[in-house]
Amino acid sequence: MKAAVIDAFGPSANLQLRDAPRPQITADQILVEIHAAGINPIDWKIGEGLMSARYGKDFPMIMGFDASGVVAEIGANVTGFNIGDEVFARSTNGPGKCYAEFVALDPGTVARKPFGISHIDAAAMPLAALTALNGLRDVGQLRAGQRVLVNGAVGGVGIYAIQIAKILGAHVTGVCSGSNLQLARELGADDTIDYQRESPLQSPPLYDVIYDTVGMLNHAEAQQHLTADGVYLTLVPAPGIEFFLPGKTLRMAKGSYFLVWVPAAADLQLVGEWAEEGKLRSVIDSVYPLEQIQAAHERSRTLHARGKIVVSMISDDAE
Repeated sequence: MKAAVIDAFGPSANLQLRDAPRPQITADQILVEIHAAGINPIDWKIGEGLMSARYGKDFPMIMGFDASGVVAEIGANVTGFNIGDEVFARSTNGPGKCYAEFVALDPGTVARKPFGISHIDAAAMPLAALTALNGLRDVGQLRAGQRVLVNGAVGGVGIYAIQIAKILGAHVTGVCSGSNLQLARELGADDTIDYQRESPLQSPPLYDVIYDTVGMLNHAEAQQHLTADGVYLTLVPAPGIEFFLPGKTLRMAKGSYFLVWVPAAADLQLVGEWAEEGKLRSVIDSVYPLEQIQAAHERSRTLHARGKIVVSMISDDAE
């Protein structure tokens, strides 16, 4: 099979497309033929070696956590899937291994692809949408009628955070550049702030959740703009910010947290149901063939993608 592989940590130029062994599944896995794979900043951070303590240093390394495709093989112990099923997944295989034509996956991280959307749109969702869901639901404990500030409103996580916050019944303020304000409103933001013209942190109002998807706010200042039971969430760890493990970390009022979560098929299925109902959609910044994986990573490194970047392996649906 074809795969994008690195043999050492470093820049995007280290990604090389070449033949790699097709994965052999265990009795507890499924093999998925990948039609599209999502790109996330964590991918090139792994590629640079910034996260080797967590994801290892084994080379050759295949990255990529998000995939949408078709079930090609099923392990003897696996139930609930059939060959030919269209699925999407957030891989738990070390650094991911989804920048390839095939990947072996734990069925507990796989759900059926939402009906009526392309593999491109489905591949964009898993990591980013689940990050938004887990942050708002499990750490933010968001309830209907509460207020949320989403900083980085049209980035990879921000696009889903706005929509999921609205699904949960919240009032949403989206922070982005002036050129993206209209998109934030189209996604459901009730109010918008152009960070190029004014500070995202203003009083009033106070927020029940401040979700800083780009890690650009000062968390101590953000705490001053929270309600009595509010929390600040960030996707960029920093001193003074606690790692939040659902079910293990005690949520404190006016706490500042970096969320650590484990993907679950049930959550992915929920995201898929929202997509089928038209409540949740992907915004695609750009699509690259696997042969242009280096360019896809370079686009992600700019941190100015409008929505998600996706790599296409098989162009066989309305993308």
